[in-house]
Amino acid sequence: MLKGYKLILALLPLLLLGGCANPSWTAGGKIVPPVYNVCPLEGKWTVAQNLAPEGYSGQTDYLAGGRTAQFTRGLAVLGGYVWNKPSYKVKKVNSTDYLMTRYIALNNYLSMNKEVDVVTIFANANFLGEFMKIDDATVIAFVQNKALLLQKISDQADSHLPAADTNISDTDNESDTGASGIFIGLKIPSDNDFTYETLWVATDDKKLRPVLTRNNIFFPRNSGFWELQVSSAANNGTAEIFARDIAVKDPADQKAPEETSLEQVQKRYTAIAIDYIGNDYVAVENISDGTGNLRILPVDKLSSQIGIKVSDLLGARGLTAYCSAREQAVRSLLDESVALIDEAVDEENFGLTRKNGHWYLRGRINYQSSGVPGTRDFNINFIPPANLALYDTLYLSWRSIKDRVPNALDAFTSPNKDIAIIETKNKLYIYGISGEQLDSLPLGEFEMREGWTVIMAEWATGFYVDNWEKAFLANRAQVVSH
Repeated sequence: MLKGYKLILALLPLLLLGGCANPSWTAGGKIVPPVYNVCPLEGKWTVAQNLAPEGYSGQTDYLAGGRTAQFTRGLAVLGGYVWNKPSYKVKKVNSTDYLMTRYIALNNYLSMNKEVDVVTIFANANFLGEFMKIDDATVIAFVQNKALLLQKISDQADSHLPAADTNISDTDNESDTGASGIFIGLKIPSDNDFTYETLWVATDDKKLRPVLTRNNIFFPRNSGFWELQVSSAANNGTAEIFARDIAVKDPADQKAPEETSLEQVQKRYTAIAIDYIGNDYVAVENISDGTGNLRILPVDKLSSQIGIKVSDLLGARGLTAYCSAREQAVRSLLDESVALIDEAVDEENFGLTRKNGHWYLRGRINYQSSGVPGTRDFNINFIPPANLALYDTLYLSWRSIKDRVPNALDAFTSPNKDIAIIETKNKLYIYGISGEQLDSLPLGEFEMREGWTVIMAEWATGFYVDNWEKAFLANRAQVVSH
């Protein structure tokens, strides 16, 4: 008996440790960035040459000729500006494919079709730039709409670089340059399906730049800019959704190896509608046999049929809120004498919807009534977490917006608090903001037809506005015609 107790005591720690591990079926819903013990650009670099002098550099030149760049795990320093706690992402790309997206030829510096590392730096939730490593001492930096040749002059950054140096402007807090820009994703009804479009709206000191547009969803991520596409079921009876890093694949060869099996795993879906797109997650409605299921999928694993569970994304408190709202909706359906398809809690059948200036979580119940399939949506009283909806702040009160634009349906305000996008049934208005009110007249407008829906709003401010606009133009964006 004593030996039995000893055996149980010996096994108990193993059981506890096993209980803390993530089961394999939950791994697909978690996005964990790779951790690097050493900064991939560690050291001090000097700008040897401007390879694209015609590029527009914006209001502030962060990397002029002869200036230096320094990188550590805790700091990224460009000229006289510092970013605290930057995030470094490394991806391997084909050099020829990658440079095609940059509209630049560098045959003098590297051979064709060479596999190279591209380091993307993201700081304070903003895309800073990409650095293509030719070798350990030579880097091509694509920063602030310029292509710069960097040469390493030291394997270590200067030891006297404090994060709070008063002589260095901290661009983490730099939002006073008067520049704001937003990528707006639109879902557009088309026959029995949808098409998608991305708008770019930007201002300088509340002066509107030309509005740009292109097909499909163009959006920023920690690893750079990506494109999301949905193909209809018209050709093969199967709807498909896939995303690609624009720096990795040429548009003529879009599908990554993961997406090659997409047709097989999603054969039951006759249509896919995107309800929301963020940096790392997509909320979709998969439609089949006249009814639809809601799903939240990781951008990196769109081919999966399995959505992320409420408990994985929202935690225990979010699951409690979901179950409470679902139980209330179930009781309502039972009072109406409908037959539920499945009364068991479906933790994957939830998504996002937009109303009055904010993203809201919603769940869904699929049921049958007299043999006819139906759905009942319900609100989840829980704020979407930051990893799902990073920026969801409405600076103005909804009442003040309705006072100026009585037929407003939705609104988006910039982190700079200088402009607002107001959505109505048939227009998107761009307004300046003064104090806590919309200006009397809009800066511009864009036509919205009935049924069009905003599914994405990604803001850039200050330094990043020029960067995002140039990347958009380099990827088939066109000026909106009036």
